[in-house]
Formats: sequence, C-alpha cells, structure tokens
Amino acid sequence: MNHRYISNPHEELTDLWHGKELGDPFMMRFDGKIYLYPSGAHMPEKENIGIKCWVTEDMVNFTYCGYVATDPRINCAYAPEVCYNAGKFYMVTSPYGSGHYLLRSDSPLGPFEIISENFGHTIDGSIFVDDDGNSYFYRAGHEGIHVHQMSAPDQIELKNRILDVTFLKHWTEGPMVIKRDGRYFLTNTGNHTCSKGYHVDYFVSHEGPDRGYKAMKEQQLLLETRDEYHTLGHSSSCIGPDMDTYYIAYHKNVLNEWNRPDHRSLNIDRLYFNGDRMYTNATWWPQETPVLPICTSRDGEGLIGEEKGLFLPEMAGDTYTTEISITLEKEQGGAYFSLAGEKGACFMMDRQGDWQCRILDAQGEKHYEGHLCKAIDPAALNTLRVSLRKGNLVLYMNGLEILRTMTALSGGKIGVTHGVKPGFIGFSHVAQGSHEGMARKAVPGAWDAIHCLEADVLSEEGELGCAGLSLEKGKCYHYPVSVWKTGKYHMLITMKARREAVTLQVNGKEMCAQPVHTADDQGMEKRYLGVVELTEGDGEIALRAQDDCVIDRIYFQEADDFAPAQVIAGGKDVTEGGLNVIGHKARLSMIPKVTGFTCAEGYGEGYFGGNWRDYQVKAVLHMDPATRDATAGIALRSRRESWHQHQVAAGRIAYVVMVKDGLITLSKQCYDEKVLATAAFEMAYPHALAIICQVEGSEIRVWQETDLGRRLMIHYTDPMALPCGRIGIAAAGDGIGFESLIVEAL
Repeated sequence: MNHRYISNPHEELTDLWHGKELGDPFMMRFDGKIYLYPSGAHMPEKENIGIKCWVTEDMVNFTYCGYVATDPRINCAYAPEVCYNAGKFYMVTSPYGSGHYLLRSDSPLGPFEIISENFGHTIDGSIFVDDDGNSYFYRAGHEGIHVHQMSAPDQIELKNRILDVTFLKHWTEGPMVIKRDGRYFLTNTGNHTCSKGYHVDYFVSHEGPDRGYKAMKEQQLLLETRDEYHTLGHSSSCIGPDMDTYYIAYHKNVLNEWNRPDHRSLNIDRLYFNGDRMYTNATWWPQETPVLPICTSRDGEGLIGEEKGLFLPEMAGDTYTTEISITLEKEQGGAYFSLAGEKGACFMMDRQGDWQCRILDAQGEKHYEGHLCKAIDPAALNTLRVSLRKGNLVLYMNGLEILRTMTALSGGKIGVTHGVKPGFIGFSHVAQGSHEGMARKAVPGAWDAIHCLEADVLSEEGELGCAGLSLEKGKCYHYPVSVWKTGKYHMLITMKARREAVTLQVNGKEMCAQPVHTADDQGMEKRYLGVVELTEGDGEIALRAQDDCVIDRIYFQEADDFAPAQVIAGGKDVTEGGLNVIGHKARLSMIPKVTGFTCAEGYGEGYFGGNWRDYQVKAVLHMDPATRDATAGIALRSRRESWHQHQVAAGRIAYVVMVKDGLITLSKQCYDEKVLATAAFEMAYPHALAIICQVEGSEIRVWQETDLGRRLMIHYTDPMALPCGRIGIAAAGDGIGFESLIVEAL
C-alpha cells in the first residue's frame, strides 16, 4: 500500500489565479493523465485572459501547463469542462456566467477555439457521452438541473427538460454525470456559493442519463460548516491513477463571519460505490495518497518485443484493471490481456470501427464482436480499459462500455499488437471496487458496512438498491480508518429493524444497540452503540458480531462531554460568548429587547454547546406576536449550521421545534425540511409560554408547562434519528423572544 500522505486543500499548485484562487475544478482522465481545468478569473484587458490547465498522473503532483484557450470572449470563464468525443476535445464554458460557448481542440492542452455563437442558458454546462455514443448537455437552473440532448458533439438542442428531483430547495448548479455498473450518477451543488452550507448532493438513475433519477436517504455527498472546513461545492468526478477508483474534486471557500469570500482552493476525496449509493467523506487532515499503477509505459518505452507484439515487463494478477492507449498505424490493430501461454484474450479493431475480442480460457474459446459507437473515431488515439475480477470481464473504449461477460480468465501479460502506436499502457491490481474495503475510512464520517477488509462476506439488501453486511455471530470484521484527532466519538449503525437489542464488540469493548421499535419505509432503523475513544492517525475498527444482524452503514461523530448551562436569563444571553449568533448582522443578529432575547432585525439564530446526544431544553417564551408570521424556534442535536441572506432557510441538520401563531411544529431539517408532528395551543396574548423539549435516543418530546402541570404536546420516534449536536435558538418577526432558556440532563 502507498504510504505517502496529502491533505486538503491542495495548496502546492503554482500559477493560480491571483496567486491563490482555484474554483469549480473539473478533472478529465485521458491517455493515463488527469487534466484539471478550473474557472478563470476576471482580468484587465492587457493582462493574460483565458482558461488554464494543470496535469497530474498521481493526483498529488500537479504541473502547470499554461493557457489552453485565450479568446477574449471567454474572459472570466465560468466552470470550463472538457470531453473527448470522436477524436476531438470539446470544451463548454460560460464567461461571466452569461450564456455558453463551445470550443474544440485536437489536444486536451489546446489551443481550444470557439466553434459556436453564445448559445445562452444558465451557467455550469457539462457534457456526458453515453455508451451508445449519444451526448447530453446539463446546466444549472432555479428549479433544478436542466438536460438537453445533443444531435452532434457541437450541436445542443434548445429543447430541454428539468430534472425536478435534483432541485436543492434553492439555486442549484454544478451538474455532472458519470456512469458506473449501468447506473447514472448525477452530482450537483446547492445553496449559496458564499454560504458555509454550500454542499454537493447526488442522484441515481437506472433508466437513462436524462430521466428516472431518484434521491437516496443520504443524498448529500459533501457538507461541512466548521471553521476548519466549509463552503464545499461545485464538484467533478474522475477515475484516479489505479484506473478503477473514482475521486471527487471540489472547491472550498474561505469565508469570514460576514460570509465574505477570500478565495477558493482545490480539494480531492475518494468516492465509494455500493449499488445505487455513492458516498465520500470530506477530509482536512492527512490521507493516504491514491493507489498507483503496478507497471506503466508511455509511447512504447520499456515495452518488451515478442513475436505477437510489445508487452509490459510485468504480469497482472487475477484481479486487475489495465488501460491500453493505441493509435492504429495500419488497417487493423489491437491489444492483448490476460495472456498466459496459449490462454488469454486479444482485442482487435479496424479503421471502419469494427471490433472483435477472442478469449481462450479454461472453458474454451469464445468470440465477441461489435461496432464502435459514433463517439469513437477508430483513427484517433483510443484507450481500451480492461477490468477483470473473479472472472467478470468488462471492456471500455474511451470510458464507454462495449463488452461485459463472465470468463475463466486469470492474470497474465498485457501488451499491444504490431501495427499500432502505443500511448499510455499500465495496470493496477484494483478492479471493480476491490480496494474499497482496504481504503481508510474517515473519522469523523460514515461508510458502508459491506466495505470491510474481509473479502468473502455475506450480504443482504440494506437500503433499497444497496448491499448490507450480514454479520455472522462470532465473526470479526475490520475497517482501516484515518482519525482526525484523538478523542471521543459517537458510534451509530443503520440496520435491518428487529425487536431485540444487538450486542457488538468494537475494538474489544462490548456495546449494546437498543431497538428503536419503529422502522422506516424500507424496514431500516438507526441504532446508537455508544462512545468510542480513538487515537489520531491511521488505525482500525474491529467489529465482532455477538448477534446475527444486517448492518447497512456505520457512523462516527465527535462526542463532547455534556455540561448543563443557563443560556438565556432575564431576556439576555448569559453564556459570556458561548452562544454563537449568526445572521445578516453577524453576532448582533440576536439582542435583548423588551420582548426577550430575540432577533435584532427580521431574523436571527444562535447555537450553544457541543456534540451532545441526550438532553432537555427548558424555555420560557414571551408571546406577544406583532404579526402572524412571528416565530421562535429551538433546535435539538443541531450540526452543520449556516446562514446567508440568499440561502435556503433550513440551513442546518437538526430537529427544530417552532412556535408560531398558536401552533407548535416539530420538523427534521437537513438543508430542506420535513414536518414530523404538530400540536395546537390556545393562549391570550401577551403571555409567557413555558415549554420543555427533550431528545433521548430516537425519541423527541415537547411539553407545555402550565399552572396545572405538564402537558405532552408532541411525542415522535424517528427510526433514522439524528446522532448528536448542540442546541439552537431562532426568532423571526417582532413580539416573540426568549425570557429564559436552560439546557440540562434528562
């Protein structure tokens, strides 16, 4: 395993815009190299303008390659993206965010020349080419991502459809589609670009690149608002150095308390896949660098000449991925793989686009043939990617799948036939996600239980479309981890619901996960195991099953020791700076008034405490609303909060108890809002409303205290409960404020 380390953000790049700016990073893999194109910057007329490019082979060391496009019409080019189609490179970009241009080049390093008029449409254009050669254009929109069909690589149809499910409750941008195992994964970015809660989500479709997308239960890929790391967005995804593992590149912004940006920087994290689910964890501490190929050659260097052709000096094992880039010098040529004696495979193609694949293995000889789609020019440089794992063979040409079959092939030599000009040739011992169990999982973070070190495990369906790990009693499962810092962490699991408690050993410590006694619509529940102490750096989580069960996901969140406190007293903040107030007036967005501690002007919110699990909040509200829209709210287990005057209103992950016009509402927020329960109360204004909000395990209770005693207003059990978080307060409008607020143990 590679034991070099690198941390986000990637600050070693040279020649950045204004010395530090790199936003909207787009990565494209071609001929064994990865090309990075970020947004341009506004430059004076006499300064250099255009689009820059950096190149890497290991995703660690980036080489600046200069300008790839310099037409004055693309000054301040937003989000340039490049695709390889029929032997040409096509770029789409939106200068100043005002419409789009298409550009074309013979090289990924340019020069790219404009080949279209400004064809309009909103920002962040992206092109996806499907296996059949059909192309699609995606762009941002106010109601979700728009998709257009392309009749040719340089022709985008005006007619389009909105992918409604992709709408992120606010301005939605930065679309990109990749295809893996027959599934289409669309990533996009939502919220305001100057909000700490700028985030990346994803959607999956089995039906096609322009329809059928659905959201998974945890659709957010990247969301962090902490001081160390925030404003994560506008991503792209690309296969990394091992030719199998996907990585996600995105920028982070540096914001001050007034949400004013300084600069954006490049960040890269690993992507994981489990059926319909894709996931990653944002990291800002040292991580192992990507796995590199075992053996490579470029332009024929180091290849060994034999009777059949030219071969790499090392042989691949039974699990491998190889890329073989070739240009035909004669009418026909191709590549060999898994060649061992008389056994092996030979792929041949001709200048008319016809291809054949001959496989001779222990089961006999098989022949496959086909015709390359219109997106592949057989006379150009083309890359055959071969993926073999447990006999499952998949062939791709320029990333487009052309063959998938079961074989008895094993490892062997890799090379090219005579009559071709070789480009990049290399292989790794990683294929079809085989490294996902070995890769270190981020703590804090979450990962799929099926991605353990053990290769032969039992699985059952977890979340619909995903594989859960079927734990066998007495068996131990191991997960390599990368821990941010030494400390305590809450540990949770999602699992198939059952009535009984489940006992597990975590690093030798026995922990019991109590049942929730309710399940979601797919028969799943989230259970709390307890607090685990972990040490900074590389480590391992050993999970031994004391009971048979099916686990879907594993979660770790920082855990803070609970400390009861008076937050508001006499209508004033008494925390001496412990209450973090945010809003358009920053820390002055909530102030003492005659109506209690409330918003200074229109709206304000504040947060107190740490990553606490179970507690209760006792509050007394001054109730004399000036309008029916005046509200006050209490947040429980709140995390990842953000505020911006133009962002989505539900800018947090929390349970929120809202009081408004004779109604108490309990909602679950995650940069959108789902109402869980409501209760009405009657009151003559002005009046003092005393409420108690409790969160314990998977249950949330809201009580009203009166002279006659407590009255239970809301009792809700959440089968997929939020794990932990601080308390929060919020107020909008005039006439409602907090007279007192105490947080204490249950």
